[in-house]
Order: sequence, then structure tokens, then C-alpha cells
Amino acid sequence: MDFLINFLLLGLSLSVLIWGADKFVDNSSIIAKNLGISELTIGLTVVALGTSAPEIFVGISSIIYETEALAMGAVVGSNISNIALIFGVSCIGIALKPHKTPFIQFLPFLLSALVLGYSLIDLQITPIESILMLIVFAYFLYVTFKNRSTNNLISEVSLSKENSFRVVAFLLLGLISLIVGSNYAVIYAEKIALLLNISELVIGLTIIAIGTSLPELAATISALIKKKTDMVVGNVIGSNVLNITLVVPIVGLFSSVKLEQILLERDYLIMISLSVLFVIMATNYSSKKISILMIRAIGMLFLFGYITYILKLSGLI
Repeated sequence: MDFLINFLLLGLSLSVLIWGADKFVDNSSIIAKNLGISELTIGLTVVALGTSAPEIFVGISSIIYETEALAMGAVVGSNISNIALIFGVSCIGIALKPHKTPFIQFLPFLLSALVLGYSLIDLQITPIESILMLIVFAYFLYVTFKNRSTNNLISEVSLSKENSFRVVAFLLLGLISLIVGSNYAVIYAEKIALLLNISELVIGLTIIAIGTSLPELAATISALIKKKTDMVVGNVIGSNVLNITLVVPIVGLFSSVKLEQILLERDYLIMISLSVLFVIMATNYSSKKISILMIRAIGMLFLFGYITYILKLSGLI
């Protein structure tokens, strides 16, 4: 009975978290569109920050409740799901090829993944490593705005005073929902882990990672329906960079937790392998040599691999 109650409360917390992220993304995007920013840049920044907000707030809550392993599991697990699940789904549902993403946009993405691997070697995130990640974050912002795409510029929209107030109100409401939802998601996830006698790391890699990746999934499906495929690539790059360079430093600067070896040997290796595959795929699938049917087949492989990974983590296979 305790398990059922905690599971339902976790589901409710994640729902509040996702609703908050959705409102945050929608209203941030309205402000961005008002400034006439391109789809790729919106995906890299506004949408990425909004969809990474659940992971960021889970990281903050994990420090308060001393569940840092859960937060680290959520970071690595979310990055895996962003590529294998989110990007996989986008490949399956693709109807229009995106514009070619400049390779320089992938450099902060790869750099952040490599810095995370270096930091995990001693199974601790030190303050120096945290600062290094924040430097990568600054580099990401520099690259994004220096090379912001001029393709598919979104036309400026005019916001009335009444609409401006509504946008700001929902932006703040979304932020409050993110804070409250993440706080209780961590509390109930930890209770479930104790009841089932499984590690916080596995809970972070599965339930929390999937739960906090739902905003990315929702944003991806919405972008596919509207044929804004450039935004999908930007969202995956931006979300993964922000998960590492903003969430991990929270753990590194305010905690001295010792992480589990398996996070490095199993989950990080899967994450870095997927990251390389994503870069290869995303830099080439706008080419005329690759058909949409081939892209969909690769998307199916990503999705199948992710389902297998989750089932194995859950002990079901």
C-alpha cells in the first residue's frame, strides 16, 4: 500500500514538473519569437533550458535531501533518453529533413560529455571539475550566439500589454511548478527506492530520467507536427549540454558524494557511445545520400536499444 501511494504521489509530482516545463517552454518561446530568433537557436537555448529545468531542479533538491546519486543518475539517464528515445522518435516521425547543423554547434556537446567522463574517473565531482563544466557552458553560449542560424528565422510577433502580462504570469507559474514538482519527485523517488531496496542511481536512471525527459519528448513531437525539425536537433544538443554543465556542477560544488563505479563503467559508456552516434547521424541526415526511410530505420534502432537498456536496468531481461 505504501508503495502504491508513493508511486502515485511520484506520478503527481512528475506531472506538475512536466506541466511547469511545458508552460515555461511555451511562454519562453513566445518571447523568443517576438525577438525574431531562428528555430535552431530557440532549440539550443530557450527550449533546451526549459526542458532541462526539471533535471536542474532535481539536482538542487538532491543536495537538500542528500540524494546526489539520484541526481547524477537522472543526468546520465536523461542524456541517454534524449538521444536514444527523443532523437530516435524524431527520426521515426521525420517528414521533412532539417537544414545542416554547423559542426561547431556539436563541439560543446562532445566537450561536455568528455569532461563528464573525466570527472567520473575518481567517482567524485570536485569543485575544479565543476568550474570546468561551467566554462564549457560559457563556451556553449558563445558558440550558439556567434553562430546562430539565419535559416528559418521566425517572424517577429507583436505582443499586446495584456498578452505580455499573461506570458510573464505563465512563465513564473511554470517556474514555480518546476520547483515544487522537482522537490516532491525527489522525495517520493527516494521513498520508492527504499521500499523496493534498489539504489537511488537506478531510480535516477529510469523513473526520474524518463519523467524529466517527457518535456523533451513533448517538445519534439510538437516540433515534428509543425515540421520544425531544426528545433529537434537543437533541443537534444542544448538539453544534453545543460544537463551536464548546469546540473553536475550543483552536485560538485555543494556535495562530496562518492558515486557508484557502475555509473562510469556501464551508463556513462552508453551515454558517450550514443553521443558520438548522434553527432554522426545529425551531421549527415540532411544529406541527399540518406533517404527519409533510412533515417526512420536508424530511429527504430535507437528506440529498440533504449527499450532494451531500460528493461535490463529494471531487471526484466
